[in-house]
Amino acid sequence: MKYTITPKEMQMLERTWMARTGVPSALLMEHAAQGIVEALLRHVPATARVLFLCGPGNNGGDGFAAARLWQRQGGQSLLWEPRMVLSRDALLNRDLALAAQVKITRMEDVFPPESDADAPFGCPADCPDAVVDALFGTGLSHAIVDDEFLRAIAAVNGLRETGVPVIAADIPSGIDGLTGEVRGMALHVDETVCFHRIKPGLLLGEGPAHAGKITVKDILIPADEGDVSGYQLLEEKDISAMIPPRPVDCHKGTFGRTVLLVGAPGMAGAAAFCAKACVTAGAGLTTILCRESLLHTLQVLCPEAMCLPLPEEDGALLPEAADIARKALSQADAACVGCGLGRTEDLLPLMEVFRMAPCPVVWDADALYLLSRQPETFPLKEADVITPHWVEGLRLLGESDAAEDLKPLEMLEQLHELLGCTVLLKQPRTLITDGITTCINTEASPALAKGGSGDVLAGVITALMARGTLSSVHAAALGALIHGLAGQRVALQYGENCLTPQRLIEALRVR
Repeated sequence: MKYTITPKEMQMLERTWMARTGVPSALLMEHAAQGIVEALLRHVPATARVLFLCGPGNNGGDGFAAARLWQRQGGQSLLWEPRMVLSRDALLNRDLALAAQVKITRMEDVFPPESDADAPFGCPADCPDAVVDALFGTGLSHAIVDDEFLRAIAAVNGLRETGVPVIAADIPSGIDGLTGEVRGMALHVDETVCFHRIKPGLLLGEGPAHAGKITVKDILIPADEGDVSGYQLLEEKDISAMIPPRPVDCHKGTFGRTVLLVGAPGMAGAAAFCAKACVTAGAGLTTILCRESLLHTLQVLCPEAMCLPLPEEDGALLPEAADIARKALSQADAACVGCGLGRTEDLLPLMEVFRMAPCPVVWDADALYLLSRQPETFPLKEADVITPHWVEGLRLLGESDAAEDLKPLEMLEQLHELLGCTVLLKQPRTLITDGITTCINTEASPALAKGGSGDVLAGVITALMARGTLSSVHAAALGALIHGLAGQRVALQYGENCLTPQRLIEALRVR
């Protein structure tokens, strides 16, 4: 498991650690520079000609040091710097780079005026093989408005479109290290070398679209140094660490009983996907509560699960359906409600039954809509999990003008305050919190942007909760990780456009 660190926390950590140990900041820069060189070697040959954009602060110092190391190991380094006063450490590394015969170039030599027709995208005929972005790092606290920087960023973005790889030191310039917002204009890069820990801005807002591949470089500070908790980032190796192997004397009851209230006419597929995912993710016994009219269909679609029919009359559930659900939940270890359920009034008594269930409940899809129509029933149980996407989150919060302007982490926090349970907010980088622990899922795929994917996720989380060995927040976070990795496997095998929920279920790997 990895953790993030905010820019302010990183500055404080560096300052206190260096004061305690006596290690100079120039030595930290040397390790950061080595990480940049290692990244370059993943993209270009060791003899490549590399342009280093070096700003006036410590991020620029990392760039100056990397230029010197690149030249020393056999490459060709070219420096561009703004006309600004440099920090002490940046100046030191600039002097060392010049002593190593690294050349400094002028703006007009690297980025010719737009009127130069022979320089498409502002790239001269002898353009570099790669670019290193060390302009601002995580210290940027304002929008970039200086024409010199804007021109450099625009030109490098154009250069990248021609196939020249761009490496960022700590974070792409122009991206807010805390929120992921673009500050005026930002670079798009192929790889970001993050120092010590990942900064939240790489995972939030527009950060993921700009950061490319993210690698973390150790810069001497111990991983557990300081009282910095950060957001948790689960990794694939955490799956086996957090889910114990099945004991040899186990039985189906060992891994929990799950009850799912899912499906409606025309949406039986969503119910089947949820149930199949629940079974595949390891639940010992899975029971689908379904309308009588769906019984035959669901038993054919998902023979792995038992079906308990709920009586209907003229298409509406009868009052005794609530008693049947209540009895089933009394024996359940975890439950799920909402996948393809529909939004009819006859479901409201069942919503109350699930709200009062003795086991943790995953609230998804149509169940979230029904909850939003009954705000007087908030909060839910602390052990429950809700899984809204952005529009569902707005609906739960009342769809006010203020809610429209929320940032993802703000919505996550407000949903937790309102509902009182674990919240999984679906995003390109899914966010999960129980109010104490906050996790960000870094393993995802654009292939998952397809109907039915959320039903699979709900089933996986329900199965993990039924084991009884994980907290709700870690069951949700681990479920998102397992789901995201499965999406990557399907995309790799079939292509990002060809994911289906069934293929996603078949790609699930729990342990």
